Amino acid sequence: MDNQPRKVRLINAYFKESIKFYDLDRPVVARVIFVLLLGVLFGGYLLARPFVLDLYTQYEQLFIRLQENMSLDSLNSVLFASGAYETIARSFMYVALIFLGIRVLTFFISLFYGSWYFFGLTNPQMSGAQRTSVFFARLPKIILFNLLFYAAIYVVVAVMVVATVYVPGLAVFTALLPMVILIVSTLYVFKDLLIIEFDVGPVRNFRKSQELTRNSRKYVFSNMMSLYALGWLLNLFSMDVENAALALFISAFLESMLRLITQRLSVLMFIDAASLERKDRVSNQDETLV
Repeated sequence: MDNQPRKVRLINAYFKESIKFYDLDRPVVARVIFVLLLGVLFGGYLLARPFVLDLYTQYEQLFIRLQENMSLDSLNSVLFASGAYETIARSFMYVALIFLGIRVLTFFISLFYGSWYFFGLTNPQMSGAQRTSVFFARLPKIILFNLLFYAAIYVVVAVMVVATVYVPGLAVFTALLPMVILIVSTLYVFKDLLIIEFDVGPVRNFRKSQELTRNSRKYVFSNMMSLYALGWLLNLFSMDVENAALALFISAFLESMLRLITQRLSVLMFIDAASLERKDRVSNQDETLV
């Protein structure tokens, strides 16, 4: 670590490097990871599409039938006696499991890319085998921490939803939960890199993640929100495509790019927040002199 502490800067200081998602010290690794991400996202979306369409159709039919007769007896007949509830619940479970699988796989693939990029900046002499070994050695702690992290979020959401049933006035706060979750996730953006670099335990990582963003939370938040906005704008390209498969491919392609860009931005901010020394620039300067 450097002797002089540094703070996270605005996104314009990182943007040029962040968007070069294809640029690793070993380019073939970037290509392989991008293809893997694209395959998981596109294949997962194709797999989920019939279940999503089926779920939408079932909801639409249920809504039409309930509009015809809104009595309590009709609700019981349409929703429970006809088996519509079980059918909708089953379709929803399939969709949820597919998207959960997509999220988990893309998380690990993207994080592997992020760890490789991080070591390429801070320890470029580390071999590919060593980088891979460190990543998988830290993986159990990363998994445990994320389970604890998202379980805590789930408990808070569940408590708020149940409380809203008994105190309707809390509905205003419950409606803001998605934004609160987004903010909390953003402020813990360094949680996985902390484990990769310093091998901290899952419990201690909660405190260290907050400490690392304490002096730069405004910049961390604005930088990550900028990428989320960029992702929203990029997705507009697939909205007007009539061919469903092509639209899904474009969406998966752009999302793959954005996930790698997000990893690069996180790494660059982490290096500044943790006051780590970049050694790739020194290596490049030495090669130029030679």
